[in-house]
Amino acid sequence: MRVARLGHDVPLTVTEFWMVHALLRHPGHVKSREQLMREAQVVVDDATVTSHVKRIRRKFEQVDPAFDEIDTVHGAGYRWRP
Repeated sequence: MRVARLGHDVPLTVTEFWMVHALLRHPGHVKSREQLMREAQVVVDDATVTSHVKRIRRKFEQVDPAFDEIDTVHGAGYRWRP
């Protein structure tokens, strides 16, 4: 499993990889925290999902400082910008 941005690998954990996969599979569609947990096959609290998303953003920003593709949809979840 490998994720790259602008030709550079983004070093994601397995959980982060599956969360990104869930978001990228349907860009623009909102995924709830529960849906992201299901995709990653983990059961954690909402704050932990939020922490994973923050880490995912930071890792993408390390290879692309202009990265801003993951939107937070307050009260609903997250989506990958189309």
